[in-house]
Amino acid sequence: MGRNAMIDFDIDTTYRLNDYSGIVFDSTLFYSSRSDLKSLDREINLTMLKQETEKAALKPQFGIRYDNMFGFGGQPMQYTIMGMVRIPMAKWSSKMNKANIESLKWKSFAIQSQKEMMVNEYSGMAYGMRNEHELKKKQLKLYEDNIIPALRNNYKTMQLGYEQNTEELFMLYDAWERLNMKQLEYIELLNQALRLQVTIERIIERN
Repeated sequence: MGRNAMIDFDIDTTYRLNDYSGIVFDSTLFYSSRSDLKSLDREINLTMLKQETEKAALKPQFGIRYDNMFGFGGQPMQYTIMGMVRIPMAKWSSKMNKANIESLKWKSFAIQSQKEMMVNEYSGMAYGMRNEHELKKKQLKLYEDNIIPALRNNYKTMQLGYEQNTEELFMLYDAWERLNMKQLEYIELLNQALRLQVTIERIIERN
């Protein structure tokens, strides 16, 4: 974006139609590649840590405090050490912690269910688009190998016949129009195939 707008640049016209036939669009693929699913994993881990914090609040807590103070006027150094213990006594506090633990458990289950639902959605989309992508590739090959070469040869034949006064101009024009239309159809098919390919790459978030 920071390049000089006045500098000419060349458009890269090369492209490649990928082959997705060997890819299995399952949970393993999506869990390892998709950033949104990784984010849900981190949220589940955070929920589990909160659960552990709430469980720790139900247990007695122990602590030690150590202090020292300089003596003044020839007084000796003074030291204090205290042991502390916190015992959860209030029933309402215990119930609140237990309720929070149960709530966090169900929140973790909900996030896991959301992950599985998203994986199923991505998998269905990817398989459907892969089938459509493969169909477009077969159609493109048919155009490249059969349809366009046949129409191009027909156009050349009509052009030669017109030059030799054996064919009419409207026949030559008709041959050119059919060739041109099929070439435009080929470009549109290619555009659709590349769009499908981009969408599949986005779904699997391939680096």
